[in-house]
Amino acid sequence: MRGTKKDYYEILGVPRNASKDQIDAAFAKLAMKWHPDRVPPEKKKEAEKKFKEISEAYAVLSDPEKRRLYDMGVDPDSGAAASGVEFSWQDIEEIFNRFFGGFRGFGDVFDNLFGGGKEVEKEDLDVILPLELSLEEIVRGAKRRIRYRRRETCHRCRGIGIIDPRTCSTCKGNGRVRRYERGLFGTFILSEPCPTCKGRGFEGRTCDVCRGRGYVIREVEREVEIPAGVVEGQKVIFKGLGHRGKRGVGRLILQVKEKPYPRYERKGRDLIYDMILTPAKAVLGGKVEFVDLRGQRVSVSVPEGVQHGEVFARIQGAGVPDPRGGKAGDLLVRARIRIPSNLPRKVKDLYKQILELESSI
Repeated sequence: MRGTKKDYYEILGVPRNASKDQIDAAFAKLAMKWHPDRVPPEKKKEAEKKFKEISEAYAVLSDPEKRRLYDMGVDPDSGAAASGVEFSWQDIEEIFNRFFGGFRGFGDVFDNLFGGGKEVEKEDLDVILPLELSLEEIVRGAKRRIRYRRRETCHRCRGIGIIDPRTCSTCKGNGRVRRYERGLFGTFILSEPCPTCKGRGFEGRTCDVCRGRGYVIREVEREVEIPAGVVEGQKVIFKGLGHRGKRGVGRLILQVKEKPYPRYERKGRDLIYDMILTPAKAVLGGKVEFVDLRGQRVSVSVPEGVQHGEVFARIQGAGVPDPRGGKAGDLLVRARIRIPSNLPRKVKDLYKQILELESSI
């Protein structure tokens, strides 16, 4: 593994060619072992660390696309401003239910460890947009102006939805009221959001700008920097550029889509350049220069008798860079022999002479 990258296969104790069932089983076994509710108090801190680590590994290896990116040496989620693996406790709880029928307290523990939770997830603050990049932009990195719509705090009511707020007369600022309900086994006391202030604890005139929502939708434009070396399906994440809500400000997430680029093919971090050669150049060989995607002039030697489709040169480190600072890929040069058309008579006569010589050999 390069650099400080975590080895998720080692963390789960599975081979690199492990099947989905093997990954599920390994995760379930380790998660049962390190669940914080199942260890002595003195091991709780260690268990929380282990539990988070195996959950992170499982979130990547159980997802085919994230696993593909990880095996290429790319973080499934990364960006210029922030990077990291994202996963959901619901996915992991589903595995527990599949293997063990679930057990009490799992969701609460996972919420505490990772800041998740069903109530929190209702407020989605992230803005997710597709981003098409050419291969040249991927190799060099790029700056883009992104225009999108996002929720922002209402300037009129400052996000509370009420003008001239005052303490709610019904709940006295508590935000909740008690309701008594009689049943077969006695009287039950139920707590529910205050119907007057809708749980806010204050009341007043509804804001005429945001209509009580506390936010408005605005179109914004931002210049963002895309690091060199991102790959198809990767996310570039920018903190603080998403929706604004009760939990703060979300992220702008750009999902990379690679556009085809003429005469180039990508294999992981390696690039294959199709060099167009005439029959004469293919037969005789010689030095050829071209400008690569980095904007640098490259000189290669074409061997005599090179065949169509043959890779005849490799320039180390001239491929797609690693945004984390690891080793860049290589640039491979492949021969593409193009048969000329509409040749001048003199050139055709030369080909006829060559044909006659070939037939006499």
